[in-house]
Amino acid sequence: MSLLTAESTLFKTLIISYLILLISISAKAQEATFTIAGDVKDQKGISLPGILVVVEELNKASISDINGKFEIAGIPEGKYTVVIQNIGYKPYKKLILVNKETGILSIPLEEEIIETQVITIEGKSKTQEAKEQAIKAEVIDTKAVKVQPVSLNELMNRSAGIRIRQTGGLGSTSNLMINGYQGKAIKYFKDGIPLDYLGGGYDISFVPVNALERLEVYKGVLPVNLGADALGGAVNMISRKSLPRYAEFSYELGSFNTHRVSANAFYSDTAKKIFIGADVFYNHSDNDYKVIADVTDEISSTRSPKEVRLFHNKFTNYYGEVYGGVRNTKWADELRIGLTGYWINRENQYGSNMSQPFGASVNRQYSVIPTLRYQKSLFKNRLHIDQFLVINTIHSQQIDTAHGYYDWYGNFTSAPHKIGEQRVQGIYAKQNFSYFTSRTNLSYVLNPKHKIEFNAVYTALSRVGNDPYGVKFKNSGTDILTIPAYYNKAIFAVGLHSKIYKENLSNIFIIKHYHYSTSYVDGDYYTGVEKKGSSSKNRWGIAEAIKLMVNQNSFFRLSGEVATRLPGQDEIFGDGNTNLSNFELKPEKSVNFNLGFRTHNKDNLTLEVNTFYRITRDLILRVAPVNFLFAQYQNIENVKGVGLETDVNYNLLKWLRINGNFTYQDYRLFNSSQKEFNGNRLKNTPYFFANLGLSGQFNKVINDNDKLTILCYYTFVKEYYLDYIPKDQEPQSFLGLWGRAQYSTPNIIPDQHILTGGFTYSPAYKLSFSFLIKNMTNSVLYDNYKIQNAGRSFHIKVNYLLK
Repeated sequence: MSLLTAESTLFKTLIISYLILLISISAKAQEATFTIAGDVKDQKGISLPGILVVVEELNKASISDINGKFEIAGIPEGKYTVVIQNIGYKPYKKLILVNKETGILSIPLEEEIIETQVITIEGKSKTQEAKEQAIKAEVIDTKAVKVQPVSLNELMNRSAGIRIRQTGGLGSTSNLMINGYQGKAIKYFKDGIPLDYLGGGYDISFVPVNALERLEVYKGVLPVNLGADALGGAVNMISRKSLPRYAEFSYELGSFNTHRVSANAFYSDTAKKIFIGADVFYNHSDNDYKVIADVTDEISSTRSPKEVRLFHNKFTNYYGEVYGGVRNTKWADELRIGLTGYWINRENQYGSNMSQPFGASVNRQYSVIPTLRYQKSLFKNRLHIDQFLVINTIHSQQIDTAHGYYDWYGNFTSAPHKIGEQRVQGIYAKQNFSYFTSRTNLSYVLNPKHKIEFNAVYTALSRVGNDPYGVKFKNSGTDILTIPAYYNKAIFAVGLHSKIYKENLSNIFIIKHYHYSTSYVDGDYYTGVEKKGSSSKNRWGIAEAIKLMVNQNSFFRLSGEVATRLPGQDEIFGDGNTNLSNFELKPEKSVNFNLGFRTHNKDNLTLEVNTFYRITRDLILRVAPVNFLFAQYQNIENVKGVGLETDVNYNLLKWLRINGNFTYQDYRLFNSSQKEFNGNRLKNTPYFFANLGLSGQFNKVINDNDKLTILCYYTFVKEYYLDYIPKDQEPQSFLGLWGRAQYSTPNIIPDQHILTGGFTYSPAYKLSFSFLIKNMTNSVLYDNYKIQNAGRSFHIKVNYLLK
């Protein structure tokens, strides 16, 4: 057993032992907790829904349901003050004793006659709190748009500073860009847990909006609990949690034989001690839309652009998660056990660009994943423990054995000398990626103004596989994929949260440590000599975020960070085929700053302006060709840039709302390895884009309970460049915002205008119908590396909620 394997085994043992110890300690250290339950009625005995009930000493609260009933769990034994302050009713305050004999509270509210004495209590949703924290985040309320037939990609593309580019239709590879940073510089999370262990099974390109409560998109500095080696930001997908019991089903039918099904259910017993739930979704699309491709004439062998229909571009995936556990016990606030399974089948119509069609290349991936999460608060809720564990294997397969080639019309020509389409030698690769991930988060409230937080994420990964057509070591002939490769990564963060000057000044100070180690067998391309090796790297990082309240509705935000992104296992190990390994790869290093201002008028206006500065060294890029035939990830470029983004929401009328945003970002190379590129814009990166949305809501259209919403969205993306072009050949207007590049090349993605419109109709609270036309003008749209997206498409969706 290698030293690296021993290190991984030891760490796993320590983590599991640590979890068992935490549970046993908490069972002894934490006193028993109880639930305050009751009902709220007016003087006539009529139940009052929507009343906020607060336990003053613990700052815990609950809202009465449609029957006026409420429950507040996790209350230690003792005396507490129950407080209610609600518009139209006199304030209510009562001291109660909480123990095992505490009964059901019956709270009568008296109407407030003197209007000047009415007290208004304003609360903030989790979405609003996330938007207004010291660390800059773009928060997308997916719950508010769950009835629309939209994808997460489309929702994010309507936000300031964010662009997602895909290599095709539904299920194709997505490249997320946040304030100029993109690719692996952006990290993904599900409920605060890094998503690596889920592989491609929970991708933003096909996860349904119904499965989520909201999306938190962090720009620059990350919160302590999202411990990750991100440079430019992160996306945290928050699961549905708002309803104690519900079942929801949705079905979407769209152009290109697109079908999207989502089903979600959650149940908790009346004592809120036991819970079970399930999230299931299915996606399929033929993605057989028309594109303009360079077609080779059989007679003259010349290539000319022709309109053709994609014929080998299907995508299918299944995803299911069941979970259950216990809550509000002596030894756990929540213990959650889950089992997830997914399967993906993706046809490959083309490679990294659309220069050549494929007709038989396929990728598949599947996994079954058990998870465990434990949460507990101790010492009168001052210490909070959150531990997550997962161990699983992701199985992937890539097949490219057509023994010939296809043209753009789907015609096949046999070629005995050629095994594969993507690679002449062919590909029949099977790889197993084994993951162990532990995430530990501890927070302790020092006093009402200060809290300290610790977060640790450890990942151990091994890869092994085989490919009879793959690259082999020159001397022994051994398939490279059959030799196991090991990769361990650990990221530690400690943060101090402070709120001072009557909470008008908030500050978060964070220190991070990054570590990774690898173990491998490498071979020299020319001599064929094989050798065992190992490598490791350590880095430190620091970050700070400050929020200053100007008044109740306005504040400034300032944040800065020195961050590191560790190389990924695929960047270090290669793929055993066309991507070579690079065990000398260095981590990327970044310095970034954000300065922003946000203000809102609770009646009709929200305005946010944010500026940012980024500088990155040792940027990791894929370079080709290397050794004549291959590609390799290398530290090749240094990039710096500045940007500005603005977001406005305004209620024109009570029923009509408009929102708009724009983003300008100027990223350029400096100290480049190729001096002629110094000062050029970063290639394949949009530098100006904007969005405009309009929605009108009408109530009681047909009956007293229905609601109709009319929707219209417009997106503009300024032309940008697939390769570097001389700075003096860029548009000469102010910031290059209008005009065309003075450079004749096909590698320019032209200005793009995208218009979407439709409506949603809810005849009752539980049922809704929605219809959207995407790309209404049928414009020719291009995306990542000038891959063409779909033209006009039609989508309908039905959503039903049972609770």
